Amino acid sequence: MDTTEKIVFSYNWNNKLNCKAYTTFRLYNGKYQIGKTYQIFLKDQHLYNAVIEDIKVLKLDQVNSFIAYIDTGYSVEEFKNIVKKMYGTKAETSLFCLILLKKIEK
Repeated sequence: MDTTEKIVFSYNWNNKLNCKAYTTFRLYNGKYQIGKTYQIFLKDQHLYNAVIEDIKVLKLDQVNSFIAYIDTGYSVEEFKNIVKKMYGTKAETSLFCLILLKKIEK
């Protein structure tokens, strides 16, 4: 099993990293692939491995309450502000991927 790639979280938004399945909202860049296993890190601590179950490509203006609250625990407006703070001016025009991860149980 190839687990060389990492997905690093700076914060455990909505305590999602404690769940069996959860989402993450990332810039669309080809790194993330359905069926591939990734090492999940919170800052510099390896938590476990997870597999990508699904990916939806969208723009920031397509984020709705379901996505915002489940992914971060914040409203759509607060979610968008967080993303803009993380990605700067490119957040308005970039493609993002909403990634569904499933924790691999040992």
